[in-house]
Amino acid sequence: MSDREARRRTASQWDPVRLGVHHAPGPDGSADLPLTEYLPRPHDETLRQRLARTAATNDAVFVLLVGRSASGKTRAAYEAVAAVLPDWPVVHPADADDLIAADIGPRSVLWLDETQRYLNGGSGERAARALRRLLDLVTPLAVVGTMWPEHLRRLTENRRGGEDESPFSRALLTGRHAMIAVPDTLAGDTPAVAAAAARDPRLAAAVRAAGTGHRVLQHLTGGPELVRRWEMGPDQWFTAPEHAVLTAAVEARRLGHAGAVPARLLMEAAAGFMDPAARAAAGKEWFPAAIGALTATGRGPAPLIAERHEPGVGDPDSYRPDDYLEQHVRRVRAHRAPPAELWNGASWARTADDLYAFGRAAEQRRRYGCAAALYENAVRQGHGRARAAWAVLRETTDGRTAAEETAAADPAAWAALAVSREGSGDGPAAYDAYRHAARAGDAWAWSSMARIREEEGDPAAADAVAALAASAGQPLAWRTLGRMRAARGPAAAEAFEQAAGAGDGWGHIGLAQVAERAGDLAEAVEHATRAAGMGVTAAWARLVRLHWSLGAPASAVAAATGGADGGNPEGWSLLAQLRHTDGDVPGAAAAHREAAALGFGAAWRELALLAESDGNGPAAEEAAAQAVRTGDPEAWTALAEARAERGDDTGAAHAAAEAARAGDVEAWITLARGRERAGDTQGAERAADLAADRGSPSAWAALSRMRERAGDRDGSRRAVLRAGALGAFDAWTALGRVREERGDTAAAERAYVRGCRAGDTEAYDALGALYLEQGRPAEACAAYRPAVDAGLPDAWEGLLSALADRAPRAASAQTVALLRTTGLPAQG
Repeated sequence: MSDREARRRTASQWDPVRLGVHHAPGPDGSADLPLTEYLPRPHDETLRQRLARTAATNDAVFVLLVGRSASGKTRAAYEAVAAVLPDWPVVHPADADDLIAADIGPRSVLWLDETQRYLNGGSGERAARALRRLLDLVTPLAVVGTMWPEHLRRLTENRRGGEDESPFSRALLTGRHAMIAVPDTLAGDTPAVAAAAARDPRLAAAVRAAGTGHRVLQHLTGGPELVRRWEMGPDQWFTAPEHAVLTAAVEARRLGHAGAVPARLLMEAAAGFMDPAARAAAGKEWFPAAIGALTATGRGPAPLIAERHEPGVGDPDSYRPDDYLEQHVRRVRAHRAPPAELWNGASWARTADDLYAFGRAAEQRRRYGCAAALYENAVRQGHGRARAAWAVLRETTDGRTAAEETAAADPAAWAALAVSREGSGDGPAAYDAYRHAARAGDAWAWSSMARIREEEGDPAAADAVAALAASAGQPLAWRTLGRMRAARGPAAAEAFEQAAGAGDGWGHIGLAQVAERAGDLAEAVEHATRAAGMGVTAAWARLVRLHWSLGAPASAVAAATGGADGGNPEGWSLLAQLRHTDGDVPGAAAAHREAAALGFGAAWRELALLAESDGNGPAAEEAAAQAVRTGDPEAWTALAEARAERGDDTGAAHAAAEAARAGDVEAWITLARGRERAGDTQGAERAADLAADRGSPSAWAALSRMRERAGDRDGSRRAVLRAGALGAFDAWTALGRVREERGDTAAAERAYVRGCRAGDTEAYDALGALYLEQGRPAEACAAYRPAVDAGLPDAWEGLLSALADRAPRAASAQTVALLRTTGLPAQG
């Protein structure tokens, strides 16, 4: 097959294993067998409807299936594409760079199994931008991805303080796309499963192994057996070197290595997972022997998958663990820091992004010496953000002079130092760092310098900074001062005038705000009009509101139209709200339809709620269905909530079912809470089960907390056990917090301990805080230490506080002072 033909392969022409579908070996370990019969579940209908709608409407869609390992995400995607888009070529990029370079035309499927692999680090940010452009420009197009929940949380979390390192990936994953939760359960006692098991001995064996645990899929692919073998420990199923190499591969991935782990890294890191006797007895060929055994498939699924990343054809050079085993080992080792050998071996990481990720992981775990070496290595390999992280770390470990030497002429490094210094309360040093950042080319630093001078009560100095910034082509500093001086109208206006005079259209927005506060709406209109003429599309929505306030509805409509012409439908949405407030329901609906026609997804949701409040249920459901066609399943969820609030349980259940079919499980969780509040325990549990069937155990966790607050300890315990069985590992910790709030610290402690056993690292942090508050510093240290080793941001200060409270106090104070600058030793 030629390269061109390979690029045009449809799903049925691909080997599904190459696309990431888990292979189901035979009972005797044989591997060359066809896929097992596919058993559809509720999420399959949602996925197929979304893909069919994409083809029918000539639209582009990003469908992300989220679920734990071996839950059937990739198989569901493969079967859906083969069935719904059988003649569309499936493009499968190897990595982020391949995705960026891919030539993808209309009527194609972009296959992104393990989507997080494409979105990690700097190359991931570039890939996210490229993917966003594809979704905007190429139609029809189906982008199909899969991801574990923990990867999704990591890529979308809002970090407190510091630089936002993945804004494009976060925007892509939280924006308009169809996220579909995939449960990791498949009951083995249903007629369809029983019939399929009668036809396939592999499925029959998986049903027997799963028992009543509903983990048929996992046993089908051999994941639990691999876990059992690993849990036996070294020199059992796996030899000591094999167990060490396998553990090192998982740990490297857990701590930041995005792709398959280079052999050199594994060889160096594995030594840290063997005891001295095992290292002495390993023999000279221990590593190739271990690799050979771990990549063989004769005894069932291979624990390690071999890959080659060096150019050309040849022997494998990198290895990645079986993903079911990886997910398990990640969880059971989440509270443990790796040995020093892994941090040393991390220098063999494949890319600068991987080095930087290892450095961040080391710093989060307070292994400062390891982090500094990894950051320095990443800088040498050209990583864009590593110097900033290294400079801030060196200020902690080696002092200000060393940090400034490290920052050199890097504007991002100086800006990071400035933010760090300002956070610690050192204003003069922060200002000095911002000044260096501005001189090095950081546009935002000027604004921060002006802000600091204004906060110091020196407006003349702030003005001088803003003037310098404007002369350097950066009018933002004037706008910042205008916002800070909002309470002093004339002073704010002067700053905004300076920004506008420097060509900043947002300066006119500021002047419009000042005029509006002063009651001069005509002048506000004048400035907003100027801003719109300078390309500030947000000005059109402001003009809608201003014209409406002036009693000029025709002008408000014209402003909404002007905004739409500029690509911003927000004015129509605002106009709908204004009309609705004035009681003009038909006019509000018409404005929402204008916004919907322009692609404002929330408009259909608003239309659904508007029709529902007007008593027109069919119209509300049609609007919700239309919202789904545009990729917004939350309209059905909003309808479910509205109906539940007024006691329409039947209508709410119907809307929740439609929301779940469209990919939004939140409706069932909301209904479970609502029915629990209404005293309908059975209805609440039915809704929680339906949420679990769609892949979310959160409803059961929520019920446990609600029942705890209501004093129903038995019901709370039953619900939290159900949540844990469904995979909500954080349910015990959340319940412990409720118990602590209610003053039952003994019960809270028991819940936190259960959370630790379940593998929730947050439980260690909560337990440490509880012990510290109770004056039990030794126990607090023991609890906080695993939380620090897990990289939890607040645990470090908790650990230092617990150490400081230990006797003798003088020696403890010295220990804490030393740890603040050195961190913890590499060998945990």
